[in-house]
Amino acid sequence: MCLFLAVAPACAQQEESARANALYNAGKRIDALPLYEDLAKAHPDEWLYAERLADCLGARAVQATDPAEVKALRTRERDTARRAVELGDPNTFVQLMAGIDPTAPNEIAPASPGGALLQEGEKAFTAGDYPTALVRYAAAAQADPNLYVAPLFAGDTAYQQRDLKTAAKWFARAVSVNPNRETAYRYWGDALLRIGNDPDAAKPKFIDAIVAEPYNKLAWKGLQQWAQARKAVLLAPTIDRPAAPVVDPNKPNHTTIDIDPAATDEKKHPGASAWLMYSMARASYRSATFQKDFPGEKSYRHTLREEDAALAAVVAVLKERKIDPAKLDESLRNLVELSDAGMLDCWILISGADNGIAQDYDAYRQDHRQLLHSYVDRFVVHGGLN
Repeated sequence: MCLFLAVAPACAQQEESARANALYNAGKRIDALPLYEDLAKAHPDEWLYAERLADCLGARAVQATDPAEVKALRTRERDTARRAVELGDPNTFVQLMAGIDPTAPNEIAPASPGGALLQEGEKAFTAGDYPTALVRYAAAAQADPNLYVAPLFAGDTAYQQRDLKTAAKWFARAVSVNPNRETAYRYWGDALLRIGNDPDAAKPKFIDAIVAEPYNKLAWKGLQQWAQARKAVLLAPTIDRPAAPVVDPNKPNHTTIDIDPAATDEKKHPGASAWLMYSMARASYRSATFQKDFPGEKSYRHTLREEDAALAAVVAVLKERKIDPAKLDESLRNLVELSDAGMLDCWILISGADNGIAQDYDAYRQDHRQLLHSYVDRFVVHGGLN
């Protein structure tokens, strides 16, 4: 009798979990909501239940019409997602939920000709009615060809239906609307990886997401997941640069170059003295060249042109001295290899940028998208299953 009393609640919870899982996988998140309410309460340290409860709360918020109820549901969605992240949830969409602003306007209802259709599509999607959702999203895309999220959501809906061909068509359309947003590339890669079982085709899509938005952490999530699945390593080349020259605010023409003598000791580090050229080139650029190159900018900032000129000066010294690359340290070897590959600027922008340099990325990407892609593929991704 005691054994029966102990086992019965566990069996009931297993049945509830199975029913919740079946509803969730069928897209019936509204129906699954009360089940995940119970499961999350019974298992407060299980991130999967917190994740799914947050997602179901978000679906309920889409269906709600009262602004106060929507705000309350969005707040619970955010807080529950944050709890899932704290418990170790690795999924990207949960991190997005954890960062939502419950008071912000709904992004899926823009003031555009396709706005109402988009809302109808989202209501159908969150109710698990994927065929209707796809029709509404397609209509929204037709009504407003510049509405990025319409083809994006259409592709995601086809993905949920495991229709890779249709999903790819819509993701490609979203990319054509805005090739400089990472989301459609990442979703596309995910579809190829998960339902297409085609990691070779997924990899370039994930890299395209990074090229689109390299400073967005989400853009890297797809390639990170691909690397984990394929046993690859993501690691940019190391180039340890000297500290930037320091300008005295009270004496604008007075620049201090701080170089560690031990770091430029040629006996211990062949070629290391070439870093003196880096610091000198940066100091010279800031004092004499920046205003000429950027006459419209009111104050100095670190730029791609400055960093390229400074690193190129180091490479020029090493080339002139004909030092055996095998004798160079890792930073100098990487610097020379990137320069020889014509991808030094790619490293600067993707792997060595600061806030100043990042402002030059969009203009560079416009003419060098494929080169940036090749840089990530060749110098950042290492290994992987064949």
